[in-house]
Amino acid sequence: MDITNNFKEETFNSITSIENIEVVYKKSKYNGKLVKVDQSPFQMTIFDGDLKDDPEHVIDFTLAEEITIKFFDGTIKTFKDPVS
Repeated sequence: MDITNNFKEETFNSITSIENIEVVYKKSKYNGKLVKVDQSPFQMTIFDGDLKDDPEHVIDFTLAEEITIKFFDGTIKTFKDPVS
């Protein structure tokens, strides 16, 4: 998945407003609270409480097919690569 400036701005400008993030890969899905965002290199870590062994997941943007961000105000934004 390409990380656009829009995605980065949405994340950095709304860190305290983000309730939950869902990341969909080809064969797996992670769903949890945002725990860390690094600006350079851009990296996001979520906490998926359903994973007992290793609940912290660093999002692999090269393998992610879709990322959905749910905000505390009920707004939901989904980011994915356009279909060509």
